[in-house]
Formats: sequence, structure tokens, C-alpha cells
Amino acid sequence: MRADRSDGARYRLYIDDSGEKEWGERASRYFVYAGIIVPISLEAALTEKVRELKTRHLGRDDVELKCNWVRHPKEREKRYLAPLAITPEQLDAAVDELYGLFGTHETKLVAAVIDKVHMRESYGERAWHPSATAYQFLLQRYQLFLRRIGAAVGEITIDNMTGASRASNQWRDLIRDQHRTLLRDGCRLTKIRFTHVTKSPRFGDSAKFHLLQMADFVAYNCLRQFRDHGTVWDDGVPPLPLYPAFQRIAQHFVSGPNRRLDGFGIVKFPRKNPTIRWYLVRNE
Repeated sequence: MRADRSDGARYRLYIDDSGEKEWGERASRYFVYAGIIVPISLEAALTEKVRELKTRHLGRDDVELKCNWVRHPKEREKRYLAPLAITPEQLDAAVDELYGLFGTHETKLVAAVIDKVHMRESYGERAWHPSATAYQFLLQRYQLFLRRIGAAVGEITIDNMTGASRASNQWRDLIRDQHRTLLRDGCRLTKIRFTHVTKSPRFGDSAKFHLLQMADFVAYNCLRQFRDHGTVWDDGVPPLPLYPAFQRIAQHFVSGPNRRLDGFGIVKFPRKNPTIRWYLVRNE
């Protein structure tokens, strides 16, 4: 069945990115696409929860919460404390309550993490572009999740990407083209067919989409998890150390048998040591 069928549950994946999409000595080692999967029937209720907590703690509901802004002292002052005339405690309370919404309303998290160093080591000049590789693996996670729960349709909303690649291709156009190719041809690596995913993603302004702001928290904290502990993912001994803010959302990722995390909720590519397994409960 194709993804335009009307029977069964419908979901939407809200996607944001973190890290630099391009190669380069000054670019981040890791690049992440990540997001929050929400049943469409419940997204209005979840959105209202976010709006309500913003109004209660920040005085208005049109404030954009971004993970890096709320944690960086200068950004906190510039974007929240001074213009909203609020205290640090009020901002922290809003952020704490936002973290508390992860895992509610039947939401699940997914992420694809590209290790550029390992990509070059494994593939040299033949290495795929980090952004395209991450999007392919994220879409795989979404397709497999939708198929496993018997969902009819999986829609996609992506944080609006401004700018262009070094080859002067607009990021939005590249994603649209790649999405069409994946739906037409499937995944070249795994042969997965994207039968449950809608034909075209939509792009939205994160300042206006409260659930894209939640996706930002997922993407940034995944980046920090791998920036701080990425080598452990391939070479470490359990338990997996966790970046503190990532620990607050870790239990809400899609998981496999025995609540296995790697390869289900999070794909790190390339995987240098496939014998190591990470689990949401035991972290081993």
C-alpha cells in the first residue's frame, strides 16, 4: 500500500538538525538529523501544552525555545531574560516542563548521527554527503517504526533550511530531491521501501511550530551526546555515559528487542564496532 491511503493511524515526524552539514576542518565532527514522532490526532493537544507552559512561565506563547539558547548565558540574557523581563528560575521552569512533555501524547524520538571522521576513514573521497546520509537513515528509522506499529501514513515537517551547500544548491531543494528519490528507489544500502511515508516533506518556521522546537532539543542533545561520548559508542565498555540533557530524553527513543537503542531509535553511521549493543534500560 502507498502512503496516500486513508485507513489507520497517521503520524508526523518533526525534524531538526544540529552540527554542520558540510565537510571541513572547522566543521563539527558529527552531524545530526533528529526528531519527535507525534500521532497527528494528538499533536494539537501537545502543541497546546507547550503554548500553555510558555504563557505561564514566560508570559507569552510566541517565544521560541531553542536548546542552545536556553543553556548559553549570553543567549539566555539576550533572548529571554531581558526582553521578557523574567528571572532565570522562570526560564528554567519552562525548560524543565518542556522536557517533561517528551514521552507524553504517545510521542517517540529518532535520530541519525553521521561521524564524518569515520566516514572519511571508511569511504575516503567516495563518502556520501553528511546531510544526505543522515536524512536517509532517519527516514529508515521512521519507515520501520510506522510499519511495525501498523500506521497508515507518516508525514514529515522539517525546520526551514535557509542557505545553500558549497555547490550552491539550496538545502530545501536537496532534501526534496532526495526524498523523491528515496520514495521512488528505496534505500540503496538496506533495500527498504518507504511505503508509509508521504510523497513530500513540508518545511516550517521553528519560531511558529512549537513541536519543531521540541525537535531542536532532540537534535542538539544528540549532537552533544556524541560530541562528549561518541567514541564510547564504538569502543566503550557499558554503561554508556550520558550527556545530562540527553539523559532527560533518552528513555523516549524508539527501541528494539530488550529496549535496544542503537540501530532502532538512534543510528550512528558508520558503525565501527557492530558487536557493541546499547540498551535504554541497562545501558549495556
